[in-house]
Amino acid sequence: MRVKIMAQAIAISMLIVGQQARAAEAPAASEGSVVFNPLNISATAINPEQEALEKPGSTSSRGENIKLEPIDQIMRSMPGTYTQIDPGQGAVSVNIRGMSGFGRVNTMVDGVSQNYYGSAPSEVSHGSVPSSQFGALIDPNFIVGVDVTRGDEKGSAGINALAGSANFRTIGVDDVVFAGNSLGFRSKFSAGSNGTGRSGMMAIAGKTKAFSDSGSIGMMAAISSSSIESRYKNAEGTGSEKFGFGYNQSYKQNPKSQLVKLDIKLDDFHSFEFSGRRYENSFTKRDIESNDYYIKYHYSPYSELIDLNVIASSGHGNQKYMPGSLFTFTNTSTENKADAIDINNTSRFSLGTTDISFNYGGKLMRNQFEKHVESLIEDPKQNLESIENNTFAPAGNQRISSLYSALQLNHGIFQLNLGANYTSSNLTGYKPACDERVQCFPQGSSNISLEESGFNPSIMLSAFISPWFQPFASYAKTMRSPNPQEVFFSNDGGASMNPFLKGEKSDTYQLGFNSSANGLFFKEDALRFKAVYFRSKIKDYIASQSFLVCTGGRKCSMEEVISSDWTIDSDDYISNMHIYVNSATPVETSGFELEANYDAGFAYARLSFSHENTSQPTSIASGSFGAGDIGDLPEDFFNLDAGVRFLDKKLVFGSLVKFTGTNRKLSPDQEYNEKSGALEKVKNEKNPVIVDLYSNYQISKNLSVRLSVQNLMNKNYSEALNRLNSNPSQSSGESPANTARGRTYLVGAEFRM
Repeated sequence: MRVKIMAQAIAISMLIVGQQARAAEAPAASEGSVVFNPLNISATAINPEQEALEKPGSTSSRGENIKLEPIDQIMRSMPGTYTQIDPGQGAVSVNIRGMSGFGRVNTMVDGVSQNYYGSAPSEVSHGSVPSSQFGALIDPNFIVGVDVTRGDEKGSAGINALAGSANFRTIGVDDVVFAGNSLGFRSKFSAGSNGTGRSGMMAIAGKTKAFSDSGSIGMMAAISSSSIESRYKNAEGTGSEKFGFGYNQSYKQNPKSQLVKLDIKLDDFHSFEFSGRRYENSFTKRDIESNDYYIKYHYSPYSELIDLNVIASSGHGNQKYMPGSLFTFTNTSTENKADAIDINNTSRFSLGTTDISFNYGGKLMRNQFEKHVESLIEDPKQNLESIENNTFAPAGNQRISSLYSALQLNHGIFQLNLGANYTSSNLTGYKPACDERVQCFPQGSSNISLEESGFNPSIMLSAFISPWFQPFASYAKTMRSPNPQEVFFSNDGGASMNPFLKGEKSDTYQLGFNSSANGLFFKEDALRFKAVYFRSKIKDYIASQSFLVCTGGRKCSMEEVISSDWTIDSDDYISNMHIYVNSATPVETSGFELEANYDAGFAYARLSFSHENTSQPTSIASGSFGAGDIGDLPEDFFNLDAGVRFLDKKLVFGSLVKFTGTNRKLSPDQEYNEKSGALEKVKNEKNPVIVDLYSNYQISKNLSVRLSVQNLMNKNYSEALNRLNSNPSQSSGESPANTARGRTYLVGAEFRM
């Protein structure tokens, strides 16, 4: 049914522009006339990382990983970009300038937004409830690049995106088949010590001419599998099983993935791409499955007014929990579904000496979160209460619709980018009845519907004054709708749900410049540099607070109870509700970010540096129930990647130097502020400088081998924004502090033909 709807949408889009484009297509040749083939002019291409550094605004990009580094390190190598690590999830959770989660960061795979919400059973959290967070289930073996935009993302990627976006690009037909060949095979393998395990991927693809002189058809199929150990040793030789929170056999995992892509180019005007991706894993006492599909259509006739793109996608994730993994629950499962369609067109034309590019379109998204829970409690009343009054996997439906546009004007040395989108959201779900002794609205059970809309403009002005100085300044208003996990959080059933929660809105200002130069020290060297200062003010920031039932059944915040004479209503009903609310005061973030790339052919260096000030409040649910943010970004962090090339650039030796400054994390002791009752943050000391070594030898066109030594100096340190650092087991004196892997060796190889 979904495929049928997608096909109909694409057909309608083709009809909309078909008549307009017909006149613009090449006319048929008359008898005796001469028809020339289109003239294609190409220049030396720059890689995505260099392109991002030359683009105005706060953008970064990384290519394919040949250093055997984990995906978290790749993301953290970009300024202002980080990841939240939960070893029990198996997903990538991107953090941009302190913001993370669905809606705060639009995390995409091949341009498709991901809404996976993982809940991993934990033996050390409150009541044995799971730790939960949003993320993307993507096999690192399939990733060939990632693009990040911070602060201001125009077009469909900016819909329901508060702080920016991250897009993971996966392997395709042209990544497997060598240019000029019709068949291709590609495989890679890696193995490591100290619990990193083994990983491998194989892909086969074919491509041939079809349909017309300029048409083609290509297909690729890839499989990937990994075996990741559950235990490792830190630099002091302490086994991770002694950290106090597990790292037992339930953390051992064997993720498996499959990816299929079909590329169809009918002629110079019409092209299609079909993709199906599957992910399977079993660990932390649950079975995980995820299936994602999309159809892309591109129509580009001989007209500068038409460049049509359509993408329709559907995703379905499922988590099934083993008996005994969730306290008194049994036969338990969760589902996340995501359906979307995005249609946009770009028109290019000139007015006098001004070149104009105008992109406009619309996007519809539907996100569903469902769960099935059965309780082992025999008493019918207590059975129902145990199902309604728990925090496990809040359910609800979210629909988001948007119209958007982006206008780019180039005049002389100046470029003006104007963007706008109008977004409307609707959130629905079920709220159980509240206890009669608590004031709620509605008091009884009800189906809740929240609606919200907003207009979000953006502007950026840049100038190419000289290669050394290309300044830009921008302003963007962004918003994101509340999630079902916030509105329908139910540690006290309907009493802890908030049917009046509003979405977050951010005003972000950025000021920066790009620089580029060639022939600085050597004839063919090149330097690209980007520096950005930003400041954001977020209104109605969403975080959970603690509430009690005061005299008369009124809900009183913990701060109000501490600072006044309000008393608990009765001794037989004492409830501590954790309710997601909007912050009364704006949350401000600011910082300075820079990134530089120098390449002289025989040697290269890349530097990224971030100085971040983030002040978002903590959520009670993050500490008590493992939901939400883990901590603040480090105040300072930088990465230096430098190396040399030998044997006509076939042999590469390089090193990664990483520094992470102090940051604040949730208190493992679950300490609360004496005045406000808010969960406290404690200082997490800065890490020592960590050095990794790597090498890559391209033996031939078909074979390359790789070697990496991570944590070369065998330093003992704790990773920032790692959930396990804030678990109660990390309280002083209870167990050794959770620290990262000690010295680790990895070897890998890649074969193509």
